Amino acid sequence: MQILAVSKVAQGATMEKVSEHGPHEVKHTMEAYLDGKIRNFWFQVNRPGVVFILECENEDEARSILNEQPFVDVGLMEFDVFPLQPLLPFGTLIGRKLAF
Repeated sequence: MQILAVSKVAQGATMEKVSEHGPHEVKHTMEAYLDGKIRNFWFQVNRPGVVFILECENEDEARSILNEQPFVDVGLMEFDVFPLQPLLPFGTLIGRKLAF
């Protein structure tokens, strides 16, 4: 299952704190990417933070992976998590019944 994770900078986060933990965050993110846990990642244009696409068994696994991120661990960042699935209504175009 793919999971969309959209970060929010936590209240009280400062550039000083981000700079202090930044190298650990980058290392951990790259390790999760190389391990296939994080499939893609981007920087948000309209606000500070990142967006991840994770490959996980379920939402609980995704939250576990995100909670291991150093910025989350020290309270600098939080994530909203959205499980994704195929666009099932497309199936009606080829005769499938729509079921949620």
